[in-house]
Amino acid sequence: MYEIIAENFTPVLFRNDPFFWETGLKTAEYNGRRELSAGGFLMLNREHLYREKHPESFLEYIMADRHALHLAYGPFCDYDHHCFPFSNLLKLGLSGILARLREGRRKNTCPDRDDFYTAAEKGLNSVQKIILKFAQAAEQRKNATEDPADRTHWERIEQTALKLSQDPPGTFFEGLASLRFFYEIGNIMDGIGMSVLGSPDRQLIRLYRADLQAGRLTREEAYDLICRFMLQVDCKLDSSRPLDKQYNAGEQGDTLILGGLDEAGNPVDNELTEMFLRAHEELQLIYPKIQFRTSRRTPAELFHLVARPYLAGRNVIGLLNDEVLIPALLKNGKTPHDASGYVAGGCWEVIAEGTEHSEGANCYFSLGRAMDLTIHHDPELLKELGLDFKQPDSASSFQEFLDCCMDNVKTALKKMLETIAECGSVWPEVNPCPFFSACLDTCAETGLDYTQGGAKYSPHSVPLTGFAIWIDSLESVRKICFENREASLQEMLTAVRNNWKGFEQLRKKVLSLPHWGGGNPAVRELAGEILRELHQFITSFRNERGGPFQCGLYSYSDIVFWAKQTRATPDGRKDGDFLAQGITPSRMHHDSITSVLKDAASLPLEDFPANSVLNLNLSRNGLTEDALVALLRCWTEIKASGMLQLNCISREELEDADRNPGSHEGLIVRLYGYSARYVTLDADRRREFKERNLF
Repeated sequence: MYEIIAENFTPVLFRNDPFFWETGLKTAEYNGRRELSAGGFLMLNREHLYREKHPESFLEYIMADRHALHLAYGPFCDYDHHCFPFSNLLKLGLSGILARLREGRRKNTCPDRDDFYTAAEKGLNSVQKIILKFAQAAEQRKNATEDPADRTHWERIEQTALKLSQDPPGTFFEGLASLRFFYEIGNIMDGIGMSVLGSPDRQLIRLYRADLQAGRLTREEAYDLICRFMLQVDCKLDSSRPLDKQYNAGEQGDTLILGGLDEAGNPVDNELTEMFLRAHEELQLIYPKIQFRTSRRTPAELFHLVARPYLAGRNVIGLLNDEVLIPALLKNGKTPHDASGYVAGGCWEVIAEGTEHSEGANCYFSLGRAMDLTIHHDPELLKELGLDFKQPDSASSFQEFLDCCMDNVKTALKKMLETIAECGSVWPEVNPCPFFSACLDTCAETGLDYTQGGAKYSPHSVPLTGFAIWIDSLESVRKICFENREASLQEMLTAVRNNWKGFEQLRKKVLSLPHWGGGNPAVRELAGEILRELHQFITSFRNERGGPFQCGLYSYSDIVFWAKQTRATPDGRKDGDFLAQGITPSRMHHDSITSVLKDAASLPLEDFPANSVLNLNLSRNGLTEDALVALLRCWTEIKASGMLQLNCISREELEDADRNPGSHEGLIVRLYGYSARYVTLDADRRREFKERNLF
């Protein structure tokens, strides 16, 4: 497959684009669609092996997705949300990667691993051939023109391609070209989705400064290259079309990581960080997604640079908290070097760059739906899911009720995790990725593809969502039925099973109770206990590659679509009400932002290395830049989540945008790990966004 791709593709070069990357071998808009990539051939022809491994388990797993209990994207293995090992390519170049592979083969004594080494070497050789074909195409263009500017343009591409076919980049331009090319080629060769465009301020600053010192580059020329680098990404989608008419509902993976700490705890922020942020704002881009890493040591001027787009109605930057995520990665076995170099995949999936694929978005698990299935006992549905849930009706104490609920969620998680491990174990037969694996650390030494567990780390992330629904439901039963004795457990269960019809007064009492995000110590204690117990349970299993399952707290647009199937819950939710994302509080309560941040900071987030996401919508009316910066610093320093998805909006502007969409095309809102123009949202997404709490 590698050789056929290299031999038969036609390089595509653009007269006003200084980079080379377009092969015509995959869909332009999004990398994670294996059926629309040449490299997806193997998976498309062999994914039946997943089903055939254990047909009954396969069907039950798919039913769990259809019935909104957990996602089944892959279905067992996440072929999307990867980060190409840029740091290894930037250090070694293709020739160095090839030499490392050959050295690993020389030392490896296991003959059953010869196929991996052979395929990986052919993959590397094929990529070298692909790059050389770009060089040849540029040379032909150069020789066919007499325009001096055109000749210079084509010659730079030609020389850069010749260089990168063997060696690591030696200039800032070559570094950018390397990021752009390998971002595309990973998907094309192996049919897996690349979501991260790199950490250019961290990875390219040495080249940039060397160029300036040698007089090869000016700051203005570098800024122009940065603008062109990012424009290519944003122009792939028409963001002015209705969202449900855009490719993949307007969501691309393309993510750029900026800022953060190094392994010694020093900030890596530099002049490139500022230039990428300024270019993104000046060009009014939505893509690439900027994920900005913050810490106690982030300079004030960068916090201000990040804050300004929000105040202008451009809610386009995601914030990652090094104070939370680096300790979580260290606690879960990463070295300081690997932990400090983390990136976030398409939306939030934390990956130790160059050393792993963390599978962060293929098995979201709904705690809200698990509560629903516990309360609304449905034998036929449970049978379809292959689950045997206990009924809580006979509980004589809150502890018995809690034990019943926790036993049920563990039963569902156990089935999901064991099915992933069993059925996902055929991944190396379905879609081995020798080229990508050869570029990761340790696969060359072990002689194993990353799908076989050959990478340095092999985690599989388990993201939990609906956390507020779970905690608030438990707290409601504790207070109403066992502490205040305002209703019996049976009355409470009857009310919920009747969607609160005829029990309006009881629902009012429930909504007045302490809840997640309200600053109540007892609720915080319960939340912490629940998360510690779930972490201990989830991490006791091994995944399909022999590595650990690791915990996360986040979810995608499932909070909209799963809500339609999730019935009423004891927290006061009614049938079909929207779910809560990550550790975001329920939208049925209106608390202070201080209590929300303090509650979030009380959680054992060091046990959630996959990420922990908090969504906040702030009123832009009267909000100053200094106040917003103070909030961002507070969130960072008190460690209130691993990631903050922020919107600064005004209700008046949203209402006017509904009436006069043509006047608000520049209003961009953060949705579910990505941003979009508000006026393009469909009715469901628009309603969900407007129902979020506004602080």
